[in-house]
Amino acid sequence: MMADQKKPNGIPNSIIDLLVNDLFKKNGINTEEVKDQITDDKKQAIRDLVEDLSKQVDTFLNSNNTKKNSSTDK
Repeated sequence: MMADQKKPNGIPNSIIDLLVNDLFKKNGINTEEVKDQITDDKKQAIRDLVEDLSKQVDTFLNSNNTKKNSSTDK
């Protein structure tokens, strides 16, 4: 994940990285060790899940922006 990317109306990836790393640290998970244990199928499933969730978030944010814009236009 690139730390300097930011989606419009979204959360900067650097914040996501920080939160995920903090969560892993609190639960005693070493990311380097885990990377070697995940199969390629699981990695692809995780990528697909993240992509699907990102699309859902974008849809949600766009629908909220549309609702806000239509309510302010009145």
